Amino acid sequence: MAASKARSPGAFRAAVQTVRFLLRPQNRGLVLTAAVIVAAVTGSIYAWRRWGQPAMRSAEYVVTPERITVTPQPTWIHSNVKAEVLRSVGAQQFDLHDRKLVEQLAQAFVLNPWVNNVIRIQKRFPAQVDVELQYRRPVMVVKLDAPEEQGLLFLDAASILLPSADFAPSQAKSYLRIMASGETPAGIYGTPWGSERIAGAARIAAAWSNRWQPLGLYWIVAARSAGGELVYELRTQDDKVRVVWGVAAGHESTGEPSVEQKIAALEQYVRDKGPLSRDGAPSLIDLRELAGSAAKTARLKGGAQPSNRR
Repeated sequence: MAASKARSPGAFRAAVQTVRFLLRPQNRGLVLTAAVIVAAVTGSIYAWRRWGQPAMRSAEYVVTPERITVTPQPTWIHSNVKAEVLRSVGAQQFDLHDRKLVEQLAQAFVLNPWVNNVIRIQKRFPAQVDVELQYRRPVMVVKLDAPEEQGLLFLDAASILLPSADFAPSQAKSYLRIMASGETPAGIYGTPWGSERIAGAARIAAAWSNRWQPLGLYWIVAARSAGGELVYELRTQDDKVRVVWGVAAGHESTGEPSVEQKIAALEQYVRDKGPLSRDGAPSLIDLRELAGSAAKTARLKGGAQPSNRR
């Protein structure tokens, strides 16, 4: 207690000396500046709490699902991709100020099996988020070892497995198909099938787009050659006509006709000769030879010199 009482007068004298120092004429400017700064800071804090924070929490910064626009879905997707993604996130609204919002949404969308790529996500005021997506497109059906039209699985050009719930069995007729031959997918929807044979067939199906239908093609078949490489064929539904394609699209050997040359050659053949399954038609057509012959003829025609008429 004695020590505390002894310090009290000393502390009081020090405080008095500090005040006298600050009140000296040469120090009044410094004191005034400090007072202005303190007042400004205090006023800013009050203004932020009074008006700033409520404004930041206003509806103009609250992004609801209705304020998130997504690239329109193509006709072959029947599920609601945006709704599925937002359900997976587990949030009913988002803060436009959240610096991680774009990354959060991008990660959620890219996990959807129908989304091939998240091209861009942009935040806009007031309370708007625009999502630009590239969707996957089915190109081929894999027929599992099941009766009739059961066991149909749909793949895109990269052999990514697409959600079966979005397809009716009747839709399978719109795509080339290959038999699974005992294979099953290696993963879940949104992941590759996991087979070299199926991946190659998917690339061929993608190359044809819808041009195979007028030609009466139906199946893709693959077998190992003597050299061990996969050689593909396309066949009619009745399996009476075999059209040898060759190796998977994009893996052609030097001198082998291109994908477009092969497709164009078969189209021209059907225009010239008639349907593949016509009476008396050959049961085997090798597109490598057919397209090669067509390309050679085109080169000869292109290089022919006009005759001099006298």
